[in-house]
Amino acid sequence: MILTLNPFTQPTPTVDPVGPETELSNLASDLYIEGHTQRALLIAEKALKIARTVPTLINLSVILEALERFDEALPYAAEANRLNPKDDRAAGLYGEALLRKGDMARGWPLYLQNRNTRSQMKDFIPEWEGPHQFLEGKRLLVIEGEGYGDQFYFLRWLATLKGWGAKVSYICQPTLAPLIKQMGFHALENWGGNVDFRWDDYDYHTSILTLPWKLGVTFENYKWAGPYIKVKKRPWWKRDKSNFLRVGICPLAGEGMSPRRTRSMHASQLQVMLNSLDPCHEWVNLHPSYILPFTVDHPPLNNWLDTAKAISTCDFIVSVDTGVAHLGAAMGILTYVILPGASAWQYSIHREDHPFYPSMKMFRNNGDGMDNSVKAVCVHLAKL
Repeated sequence: MILTLNPFTQPTPTVDPVGPETELSNLASDLYIEGHTQRALLIAEKALKIARTVPTLINLSVILEALERFDEALPYAAEANRLNPKDDRAAGLYGEALLRKGDMARGWPLYLQNRNTRSQMKDFIPEWEGPHQFLEGKRLLVIEGEGYGDQFYFLRWLATLKGWGAKVSYICQPTLAPLIKQMGFHALENWGGNVDFRWDDYDYHTSILTLPWKLGVTFENYKWAGPYIKVKKRPWWKRDKSNFLRVGICPLAGEGMSPRRTRSMHASQLQVMLNSLDPCHEWVNLHPSYILPFTVDHPPLNNWLDTAKAISTCDFIVSVDTGVAHLGAAMGILTYVILPGASAWQYSIHREDHPFYPSMKMFRNNGDGMDNSVKAVCVHLAKL
């Protein structure tokens, strides 16, 4: 049996009952993780013909998404959810598919069903349930969730809560805390689950992941109010030339726990991209632990505030789907994001612009992998 390490991006192997569809479904999962997506698709289709179960439907939906066939994948996710509405993974997959399509009213609650947004805090601090509970003068504890990119995506709604008079404290990782403070919020550093605060210091708590659902956010009613992450450039920084561009680049995504890494550039892809920019312009490395195989500016990146300051010196940035892409777009910096076939739910389909990030341009792969999306960005860079 193949174990699923990332439940949001991998097919689902099954154990019981053991039947031909189970064996085929596990084989499809194995092939998918090893990168044989087309073969995995054929096997997953055979498994589904034998039995339409939640696992066989999920497997086929996930594999189709990897091939960027989102419209075909969605009905299978919907059917899996109908078969067992209590299956959190089926709900999460279907919810993400709806969010990706722009159907947020139905997508948010299903998305949240597969996220751990409940905590023991509800036994000590009441949960803020939505706008009907007034926040003027209230002390609100907001709990982080998911990865850094997700947090940058959701952070925009902290300003809404602050605008309603809430005194917002945000639990976050230590590397994010300096940026949260720069945004004007109280940061509580989460050291491996250890956070120092008093229960009676707060009137309400909420998970940041629940905010757009509680606020009723949709593409139709969302309005961009300008960059919601702003930083001051380092006082010593200034351009030494006026006729060149500074282009930030982040080639790697944080997917160390995934058995199939789909969001990071391969070394050959990265080299082609670096060579595509005229030497008169300057690359800026925006990844804290990756030394680029090229002569580029390597600013100090000790935390996310440092990264934001480095981004602020760039004319635009090029990034794979990771926190840097979300941060740059949240700052209003022109951001080219390189998407694999299996692009995340935050990137709505059938468009190149982003409804929540006016300065973002999405480069889609049109199939499995990232070769085509990397090539498309290189063509653009070569024209500069």
